[in-house]
Amino acid sequence: MNTSTTIRFGRTPTRYDAVSRLLHWLSLMLLIAQFGLGWLMPDADSMKTPAGLAAWHVGVGTSLLAVLTARLVWAVVRPSPGAAEQSGVLRFLATAVHVSLYAALLFVPVLGWINAGGRGWVVRLAGLWDMPQLAMPDSLGASIGEWHSASATILLILIGLHVFAVFVHQIGFKDGLLRRML
Repeated sequence: MNTSTTIRFGRTPTRYDAVSRLLHWLSLMLLIAQFGLGWLMPDADSMKTPAGLAAWHVGVGTSLLAVLTARLVWAVVRPSPGAAEQSGVLRFLATAVHVSLYAALLFVPVLGWINAGGRGWVVRLAGLWDMPQLAMPDSLGASIGEWHSASATILLILIGLHVFAVFVHQIGFKDGLLRRML
């Protein structure tokens, strides 16, 4: 008997669950805010403590790191939809972009955290809870702001590739891939 209340074990879902979708779109909203704040904030080199847009940038960055951590933990504990039907080359490229995207989503805020610690800034999760210092004031961490910016640019390129691939699937392949995350 197969009714809508029947629980099926071991079956691969056809779309992502509500928590995965929420964390995905929350990540996007935080990234939009983060890139906007990063471009609009004044030069951080002259700041002794983060203030104004720079303080918001740090707070949103730590929030993004927390959401990414939740995404990674959630991805381990729940089943996800199987890979899209596509050639081996496209599957390889999709995997490479996804792995790179997750790595950059982790790497960019951690570099920012190290840079902030090197500047002697107190880094707070969502602007509320103090986080451990990853670098001491006036250490090498203070000089990696360019790495943080460059890796953010790479992240933006990876996001662009991800969005482009979604459009190719949706418009070119017409395989409804986007529906899995809506």
